[in-house]
Amino acid sequence: MTVIDLDGNEIIVTDLPLAMMQADDYRHYRVNAPSSYQLHLYKYWEDFYQKLLILDAKIKAKKERE
Repeated sequence: MTVIDLDGNEIIVTDLPLAMMQADDYRHYRVNAPSSYQLHLYKYWEDFYQKLLILDAKIKAKKERE
């Protein structure tokens, strides 16, 4: 399975449940005075997590049709 990240890179996902758990953790990390790069990371991980949720929903829907 692959996901295109916010930067346009193709990311290969080999363990979807683990990837969802990690992305969910990363999207909640915050610092007191975020730099522009940290602000980008906030958006990056939120976007990545949402894409993993969509991928998971598609897989579950496909299994239901089978």
